[in-house]
Amino acid sequence: MLPPLVADVNIAAPTIRFLRERGIDVISAEEEGWGGLTDSQILAKAHAQRRFVLTHDSDFGTLAIYRNEPLTGILYLRPGGRPPNLVIADLQELLDAQIDWSPPLIAVCRAGRLRLRRM
Repeated sequence: MLPPLVADVNIAAPTIRFLRERGIDVISAEEEGWGGLTDSQILAKAHAQRRFVLTHDSDFGTLAIYRNEPLTGILYLRPGGRPPNLVIADLQELLDAQIDWSPPLIAVCRAGRLRLRRM
């Protein structure tokens, strides 16, 4: 099971719907009215709610690693710009796998392969 998530504004609506239909606790930055916030602000809001940021944007990792901003977790889906059906296929593999999502954690998923970085 995936951890609670904040879907960044670059996560397509079908992807969010797919996760919700599978019982994943996910809120959308766009639906929350956070579209005008900086990545740093979204990361802080997600951390305050003990949620991972689900994103295609590598800037979140930069904030966490190089600027040492607090985080619960980041699930970075690479590469960005892929059709939702391919992103959903990757997420289905994550749902089927036994993964320790204990925070703080940065997870990078690239075409079905997962790399975890404990913070």
